[in-house]
Amino acid sequence: MPCGWHIYHRERFTYRANSGSPQIQLKVYHYPEYRQKVAGERLPSSFRVKKKGQNRFLVFNGKVASKGIISLERELQVFPEERKVSLKEGWGMISDIDRGLAAKYRQASRFWPDTIDVEEGWFESDDLSEWVASAWRYIRKRIEPEDQERRWGAEEALKRGIGDCDEFTDIFMSLARMRGIPCRRITGFFMKEKPERHAWAEVLSPIHGWLTADIALNNIGSHTRNYIVLKVEEFNPAISDYSVRIGAGPKVHYEWDIPDPQIEPTDCE
Repeated sequence: MPCGWHIYHRERFTYRANSGSPQIQLKVYHYPEYRQKVAGERLPSSFRVKKKGQNRFLVFNGKVASKGIISLERELQVFPEERKVSLKEGWGMISDIDRGLAAKYRQASRFWPDTIDVEEGWFESDDLSEWVASAWRYIRKRIEPEDQERRWGAEEALKRGIGDCDEFTDIFMSLARMRGIPCRRITGFFMKEKPERHAWAEVLSPIHGWLTADIALNNIGSHTRNYIVLKVEEFNPAISDYSVRIGAGPKVHYEWDIPDPQIEPTDCE
């Protein structure tokens, strides 16, 4: 197993305005220093690095010529930090989670509804380890793994009985928030023979802090070197990795070429 990963992106934003000099703002989520060390970054000088919470992102904001190309070429190394806390170690009691924090994470959304009908008795368990293990079994029993072209959200996935990592994660998110357990969605890459875009959850233990709950890959409690974090989604379940804002003025036609990054193993520093 390599120590880390060398990552290279080359993206191009091509635009053309009807007239004048448009104001363009581009925002790109960038690899945070959360559960991983980031080193050797090479970033374009035209983009600023900003941070909010656990996340980092690159921002371009300025007036530009009536037509042209904004290039975003970035290179870095990521060294994931391994952590493992098995369910057998005990994750604490749900009732010990701070009530204000639990209430903060309760809000529902299109992808994380709070109306899922759970008839099984395990849902009311106060033992967080038992609850997570039961939720894991419940979801794997209800959902057959199948790649999806679009993200369905928890309710629709349960009706269809199929889903990929997005659906497994969204169902777990809904169940946890319904029960008053702080839970958040992580997106990034999981490294197998080649990098695969992936989503998984983290659940808050009153004893151990935030712990991995990757239902799709049957991984509970273990953050390994195979995980590369790109974005931490606390409350908004539909944050795009890339966003564009065009200021008032001429109409702008644009195309953003976003190929998958090249990711290769790298040795320890």
